[in-house]
Amino acid sequence: MKKLRKIFPLVIGGLIGVLGGLLSGDVLVSFIREIGVWGIALILVSLIIFYNLHIILHEAGHLLMGKLSGYSFVSFRVYSLMIVRQNGKLVRKKFNVVGTAGQCLMSPPEMKDGTFPLVLYNFGGVLMNFLFSGLCFWLFWLLPSPWSAVFLVSMILGVFIGLTNIIPLKIGGVPNDGYNLFRLRSKKNTATRHGLWVILRANALLASGVRARDFPSAWFDGLDLDHLSDPMVAGIAAMKYNYLLDQGAFEEARALAQTLLDTPRLLELYKNEMRCELLFFELIFECRKAEIEGLYTKELAAYIKATFSYASRQRLLFAYALLFLQDAVLAAEHLDLFQKACAKSASLGEIPGEQELVAYVYEVADRRADEAAAV
Repeated sequence: MKKLRKIFPLVIGGLIGVLGGLLSGDVLVSFIREIGVWGIALILVSLIIFYNLHIILHEAGHLLMGKLSGYSFVSFRVYSLMIVRQNGKLVRKKFNVVGTAGQCLMSPPEMKDGTFPLVLYNFGGVLMNFLFSGLCFWLFWLLPSPWSAVFLVSMILGVFIGLTNIIPLKIGGVPNDGYNLFRLRSKKNTATRHGLWVILRANALLASGVRARDFPSAWFDGLDLDHLSDPMVAGIAAMKYNYLLDQGAFEEARALAQTLLDTPRLLELYKNEMRCELLFFELIFECRKAEIEGLYTKELAAYIKATFSYASRQRLLFAYALLFLQDAVLAAEHLDLFQKACAKSASLGEIPGEQELVAYVYEVADRRADEAAAV
């Protein structure tokens, strides 16, 4: 994998160099004269159109290959637009995941002998990008300018997106398809395969309305907290956190959140989620000013802003406004946003637990008010 990481920049640089070579010097001048201003405008527009098309095709590839591998559909998302199956119907939701442009989630078939179909589902997106790039390359040779240049752009975009997904890498700390497949194919990484299976199954159950507290406890048996640098093991740990939180086991959940946060190589996405949860616990328990200000950094504020539409995030901001700032007006605004987030949520199983946590915040506020009045 280290060799692939070294080759990756050279491959991308080579692609850019080829395009630059084709459109440099006299060739560039001749090309601009040939296609004219409208041709250049068409190419620029095609960059946007084909980039988004390749994202859709990538996720469609996961969907198609997943179906061929025995997976069942859960959700399909491009940017913040999501189609999710709930109560047997396809419904439209609005949801985003930091660091991703799209995502196709499916529920895998049952595991057999410690594994399940892995290759087609994980490779499907890249395969679709490469196939469409091949079609664009054929059209590039077939059509005259400026259409040939348009399809050349699409071909390069498709190859670029395909390579950035199939060469094993962590982009922005998030593992790509190639990294996951590289880890999953190793017979030694049984924990990684189990982690992916649990994560996909848990997402499917949450979308259908099953609460985290009702997940099988066996999913978390043998969870190795010494290997949280593995994204799939970390995913199970994060799922266990939700399991404990939804059961009302606050102390255990808080301890696990701190363990996750203290893990050096944990994905920053998980770290930020745990920072949010530890801030919430600080608000409903000790509510110490120094601790709250230490957790609520500029970096975390930026993450909170990026995930503003999450019900759990509005639950946190509601608690922050009511318990720390003691601003009833601001708290009411976040409560309204919380209710809207619940209505738009793609995970029906998360809503009851989040509503119970908001109710608990009210209980804490009332208890503190009674204690202050009694002094």
